[in-house]
Amino acid sequence: MKYALIDGQRYEAQSGFKGVCISCGSPTVARCGEVRVNHWAHLGQRRCDSWWENETDWHRAWKNNFPSLWQEIVHTAENGEKHIADIKTNEGWVLEFQHSYIKPEERRSREEFYKKLIWVVDGNRRIKDKKRFFEVVDDVSYNKNYPKLRSTFPEGALFRDWINSTAHVMFDFGDDELWWLSPLSNESHALVLPITRRQFIQFHIDDFDSSPNRFETFFKNYDLKPPEPYKAPPIVPAIDVGNIHPNTFLGLMNNRRRSRF
Repeated sequence: MKYALIDGQRYEAQSGFKGVCISCGSPTVARCGEVRVNHWAHLGQRRCDSWWENETDWHRAWKNNFPSLWQEIVHTAENGEKHIADIKTNEGWVLEFQHSYIKPEERRSREEFYKKLIWVVDGNRRIKDKKRFFEVVDDVSYNKNYPKLRSTFPEGALFRDWINSTAHVMFDFGDDELWWLSPLSNESHALVLPITRRQFIQFHIDDFDSSPNRFETFFKNYDLKPPEPYKAPPIVPAIDVGNIHPNTFLGLMNNRRRSRF
């Protein structure tokens, strides 16, 4: 964690500091070394949030794009379940920065828990993901009404992992542009769109200045559902006329004749 409480105030980890967890209130100690980013850890092996993953420089850099008051916010559901959101904006959007692999069942649980969720996914975690993603994205069809929006068949590991997400997904390959995967995508058609890193951050920062919620305006402009996945017609089993009564066979034939009109 980036923050812990000392005398009720949020502090970043510094060598020698001791505090308490912002979620569970248990004792924490500052870990400040040369291998990992400075962070707070629970004493012993305790971890109060099963969804929490060890932070990388990539995580911390993303968090630092947003006001500190939005970082590491404890979100509590009506049933009392609590989790620490990486970022929670003043408009209620939760941004989760995902570097490591996440199991589908956990992804679904988080999407159900947070409701207004945007995933920012590290597209450079696996060596081949970036190359494969752009091979797929370059082989696309375009819509004249949405010149930047691309529709493509979702091939490759990134699409495999995220195509069924019901939340917004932003793939980060370390470039100036992020790639938005629309939650309207399905296993036959992925709707993707480039959006600059600065634009994505500014959408939410502008919200902080009481401007209209520009991210909601952005994605509503692309409320274009892809075609439904192809479904093969049901296979009608052949009738073995040698094993049925002749009267039954005549009845089937009469029904077939009537169905033609």
